Amino acid sequence: MSGSKKTPTITYAAAAAAPAKKTAAPAKKTTMKKRKSKAGKSVKPNFNTYIYRVLKETHPSIGITKKSMGIMNDFVIDMMDKLASEAKHDLGISGKEKTLREWHLNTAVKLVLPGELKKHGVSEGTKAIRNFNANRKK
Repeated sequence: MSGSKKTPTITYAAAAAAPAKKTAAPAKKTTMKKRKSKAGKSVKPNFNTYIYRVLKETHPSIGITKKSMGIMNDFVIDMMDKLASEAKHDLGISGKEKTLREWHLNTAVKLVLPGELKKHGVSEGTKAIRNFNANRKK
């Protein structure tokens, strides 16, 4: 009978140790999930500050809602993506170059933007390059 008393004591000790292991395991899984979710997310570019500056420069008395800002941000991201993909396509056709030059983007603007926007885009881009080169030499 003394042997049977030892058996329940050993079983009780093993049962008491088992829940401690189960409690520790989910904590590790939760930590790993958080790391995976942070590492897997890609950061979306944000042009909100620049959109707001242009708005205040052109119409100082007008505001913009958060939802409208999100729509404008998506529009700018989409337009940048279209221009970059067109310039990349032009770069692939031109040969073994690996650098996007002014004329690649100039051509992309002419192909992507319609009518009057095309003219303004080309002139503003040319002006920006001219100002950049002038300030770089100083």
